[in-house]
Amino acid sequence: MQISYDLHIHSALSPCADNEMTPGNIVGMSYLNGLDLIAITDHQSSANVRSAYAAAGLLKREGNNPPVILPGMEIECAEGFHLLAYFPDPDTAGSFEEYISAHRFHTPNRPDIFGQQYLFDEKDEIYGTVPDLLLTALDLGSNRIEKDVSAAGGFMVPAHIDRSSYSMLESLGCIPMDFSGKMLELSKACDQMVFLSKHPELVPYLFLRSSDAHRLSDISDPGTILELFQIQSDTFDAPHIIQALREKYFK
Repeated sequence: MQISYDLHIHSALSPCADNEMTPGNIVGMSYLNGLDLIAITDHQSSANVRSAYAAAGLLKREGNNPPVILPGMEIECAEGFHLLAYFPDPDTAGSFEEYISAHRFHTPNRPDIFGQQYLFDEKDEIYGTVPDLLLTALDLGSNRIEKDVSAAGGFMVPAHIDRSSYSMLESLGCIPMDFSGKMLELSKACDQMVFLSKHPELVPYLFLRSSDAHRLSDISDPGTILELFQIQSDTFDAPHIIQALREKYFK
């Protein structure tokens, strides 16, 4: 099964994202762009994922075919780079958020500097904000986070490894041998052939190409194509997709 995806999208819960990035707007724009699969990946939080599910459910009840949503989050590890974590369902993602909250440096958000961190209800309306700044690192190393995400039934992908900041490759100089996955993310604008000519050791990896969208206009149109051989139309949902990718690309 071939699917069009964008697995790195920030809602307005991320202080760096535009306020127009409501869960409903994200799902609606992704649907208009013809995406089959998306992920909401706010910094250190999955709190707006349920509202995105509600928006997709409304589209479906109206006779449309909305994108499937992977619950996710973008995590900054103790080494200072970003990791994308994906989970089979919102409950698992929420429990993982509670776990990492105890390992995150807590400092009050400054909306005048960083922007607001909005929480949206199932009607896509603001019901609150997160008072602590989400743009802070954990005291957990990447190796520990990877193991914890896997134990929770999800998987982890190093984010935008081609960038000069917040990148595993830039920070460590390599993809560590003990990283169990065979999946990495490149920035949307990265020339993959040029990148691989500089890093031929990474040729065996599968590369995700997502938008890292902070504005509605950033969301992939069209998305990148991913082949999911183990998935049929009747099992095209978050739990089965997570399971299929774990079995194929993670030890």
